[in-house]
Amino acid sequence: MMFIVAILASFVLGAAVTGAMLSKRWKSAVDEAKRELEGMAEAYRVHEQENRELKQKNADLTYQVGSLTKDLNYERSRRQSDAD
Repeated sequence: MMFIVAILASFVLGAAVTGAMLSKRWKSAVDEAKRELEGMAEAYRVHEQENRELKQKNADLTYQVGSLTKDLNYERSRRQSDAD
């Protein structure tokens, strides 16, 4: 009888030790995944900010090109009017 109790106790103890080791591994894997995700999220935020800045710069340059085109067309039409 004592032998059966010892075998059952060793199974329970082995399961507990195995569970603890797997829990530590799982927690470390989760922590590592969290760190990687946080790094990726930060990189995403940086890229999003750069994207917004580039879009704004593009809008500014597009506006300037449109303004310069209007000025050029005005000067061309004025010269034609003066030449006529």
